Amino acid sequence: MFTSVVLMCMMAALGVALPTGYNVPIPYNFDYGVSAGNNNFGHQEAGDGHNVKGSYFVHLPDGRVQTVNYWADGSGYHPTVTYQGTASYPSYAPSYGYH
Repeated sequence: MFTSVVLMCMMAALGVALPTGYNVPIPYNFDYGVSAGNNNFGHQEAGDGHNVKGSYFVHLPDGRVQTVNYWADGSGYHPTVTYQGTASYPSYAPSYGYH
């Protein structure tokens, strides 16, 4: 009985001591774009396993293009948002009654 308990404790200790995997940073890179009628957007990003740098854009309903350039590391996410173009809105003409 004592031998069985000692043997089980040794096996448990061995299982804890052996590494189960390695956390190796893997570099990556991706990009995509979608253009479907009024839905135009895209994203690109690259990471070295520790730091990430990228940007994404979207065509807004008001006619502008919003772009977010960013980088991220151990201290957090750091975006810079910019807009291109001038916002335009359709004129509003109230209608009275039913048509």
